[in-house]
Amino acid sequence: MKKTIFTLTIAALAAMTSCNNGGSQAGGAQLTDSVQAQQAAPETGVTTAAAAPAAAAPTVKPTDLPTPITDFLKQYFPQATVSFVETDNEFGGVEYDVTLSDGTEVDFDKAGQWENVDCHAKAVPAALVPQAIATYVKTNYQGKVITKIDQKPAGYEIELAGGLELKFDKAGQFLGLDD
Repeated sequence: MKKTIFTLTIAALAAMTSCNNGGSQAGGAQLTDSVQAQQAAPETGVTTAAAAPAAAAPTVKPTDLPTPITDFLKQYFPQATVSFVETDNEFGGVEYDVTLSDGTEVDFDKAGQWENVDCHAKAVPAALVPQAIATYVKTNYQGKVITKIDQKPAGYEIELAGGLELKFDKAGQFLGLDD
């Protein structure tokens, strides 16, 4: 009886060891073959989970922008060209994030109206800034230019050169500093 249990134990250990070694070698070969097949997939035009790039927002050609957006860009940024367009499919339409050759970024809503203009270190075109806001900035922050403007449902948020952010209501009345 002891001899039978001992023999069965040895047989079981031998079987487990051979399965683990053979299994990991075979499994390893299968895994390697699978990864190689997935990595080769882009060459065949098939995208697989392992070969797929990180999720990115869809892009469109600058020539495919809606007319209100191209008209806006021609009017306010005539010297710049469109470098990159990113789209965001929102409920009820597509929003566009446009980057220009001079680094300016302009975001447009579903209707093609600008929501945000960020010129970074350069001044936002004066025609985009409501007169009351321009007057307030000129009076209270002499020598500072507006480098960014956001249209919000309740009003405007602007950023001055140097990073100071100000809030205004729809009528252009100063509400306070933005946190």
